[in-house]
Amino acid sequence: TTGPSPQPTLAPSSVAIPPQKAGERQRLSTEPWTNDPQGMQYCDSRFRAPQPDAATDLNGIVLPPVCFSSVEGRPNHVFVIGDWGGVSPGEGQVPVPADHRARQFKDNHRTFVLGADNVAQLAVAEQMMWRAERSRPDYVINVGDNFYWGGVNDKCGKPVTECNDGGGQWERVFERIYRGVGLEHKQWLGVLGNHDFGGFTFAAGWDQSIAYTWATGGASTGRWFTPALYWAQLVRYYGFDVDYYFVDSNVFDTSDPDANKDHNICSRKMNPKDATCGVNGPYSVDDCTAWFSRLWSAQVQWLDRALGMSKARWQIVVTHFPPEWGKGHWKQLAFNHGIDVIITGHRHTQEVHHMQPSNFLRPTAYIVSGGGGGITSESTPSTDGNDDQYGFKDLTLTKDEILVESISHGGAIRKRTCIPRRLPLKYDSEPVQGSMCDGLDLGPQPAPERKNPDGDGDYYQPSTDFFFEAGKRRFPYLT
Repeated sequence: TTGPSPQPTLAPSSVAIPPQKAGERQRLSTEPWTNDPQGMQYCDSRFRAPQPDAATDLNGIVLPPVCFSSVEGRPNHVFVIGDWGGVSPGEGQVPVPADHRARQFKDNHRTFVLGADNVAQLAVAEQMMWRAERSRPDYVINVGDNFYWGGVNDKCGKPVTECNDGGGQWERVFERIYRGVGLEHKQWLGVLGNHDFGGFTFAAGWDQSIAYTWATGGASTGRWFTPALYWAQLVRYYGFDVDYYFVDSNVFDTSDPDANKDHNICSRKMNPKDATCGVNGPYSVDDCTAWFSRLWSAQVQWLDRALGMSKARWQIVVTHFPPEWGKGHWKQLAFNHGIDVIITGHRHTQEVHHMQPSNFLRPTAYIVSGGGGGITSESTPSTDGNDDQYGFKDLTLTKDEILVESISHGGAIRKRTCIPRRLPLKYDSEPVQGSMCDGLDLGPQPAPERKNPDGDGDYYQPSTDFFFEAGKRRFPYLT
C-alpha cells in the first residue's frame, strides 16, 4: 500500500550489479520505464506489450494500464495457479504429473495415490472450469513451472520471432487443458519458474516461454502473457486500482557450477558441455551464477523504485519462489513500501500466510499456489480432494480487501482469508468496516453444488465428446 516512504536501506548484495560478460545484451533496467508515455494515459481492455527482438529486451518495462469494470454487480475475480504443466507424453495423450517421489528425492518419497496423483493437473483444471463459470475471472496469474520436467522442449537463444510449438507442448499441456466457459480468452499473466529454465539446467527454451506472448499461429489462442523476466502492470477497476510487479526469483536455484549437482540449474554435471543461451545469456555454465545474480540485483533495485513510485491502492508482487528465499530483501521492501500481497509457487502445495505468528512479513500476506498438478505434491493427497496438496486460488479484489479462497482439486473450499491493505512503515493494516469474511465459513468446507443460481443446469458443460478416464473419474479434455 502506498504512502510516504524514505529511501530504504537495502542489503549490500543488491546495491552493485556485477559487470556483464563482454558481448552480452541482457537488459538489466534498475529504473521502471515505458516505451509509450502517451499510452499510459489511456486504458485498454487487453494486456499488450510491444514485440521485442530478444526475450530480455523488455526487462523492467511498465506496461499501459488495463481496465476492468464490474458486470451486473459481479465482483472482480482473479485466479492464481502455479507448478501446473505436466509431462507431455505425445500426440493424442494427456499430460501426466512429473513424479517427484523418486528415491533420489528422499524428502518427497511417499505412496503414489491413483485417482489423485496421476490426474492432478486435469483435476485442478476441471475445478478451474467449474469455478470460472461462477466467478468469471478477469485473468489468471501464473507463478511459473509451466512445463515439467525441463521447460519448453527447445534450446534457448532463439529470436522472439521464431517461437513455435513443434513439440506440441503448448497445445497439449496448456491450450487444450484450460478451456471452457469463464476461462475462454482470459489472459494468463506470468513469471518463469526454475523448471522453465530447464529444472536441472539453464539452457531449455525459457525465452520461448516469453516469445509465446506474441505467437499468432498454431495452437495459440492469444492468452499467454509473459513479456519479460520482470515487468509491471497497472490494472484499474471501478473505484480502485492494483499495481502488479512480476519478478524472476530463480537465482535461488543457482549455486557454483561444481556444487549442489542435483538441484542447481547452473550445474556443470547436468548442463551440456557447450550450453549457452547466446548474447541474451547465460553465456555459459561458468557465467550462469553471475548472470542470475546480476538479474536479481537489478530487480531488487527496480522493485524498490517502482514500489516507491506507485500511486495505486494495492501493490501485489508475483514471483516463483516464496519469500523465505530472499527473506531480507522482502522484509525491507514490504515494510518500506507496504507491499500488500506476494503471490508465489514452487512448493507443491497450497498455502496462505497472513497474520499467523510464523509469517515474518505480517501484515503483508503471501500466497503459495504450487499445487497446480504438474508435479506430484509434497505430501499425500486424497482421492476426494479434501486436502491442500493440489488446487488453485480464487481472489476477489475490492477497494478495501482481497478475499483469498483456496480451492482444492476436489472443489472443496479449504480456506478463506480476507486481507486488508498494509500501511507502509508500520506493522499494521488499514482498518476495514464490514469485512467480506464476516459471517463466512472460513473453511474447510466441501465443494459447493454445481447448480446455476439463475436457473437449472450446471455451471459448465464440456464442449467435447472426448473424456479421459482415470480410475473412477472422468475429465473433460478439450480439443
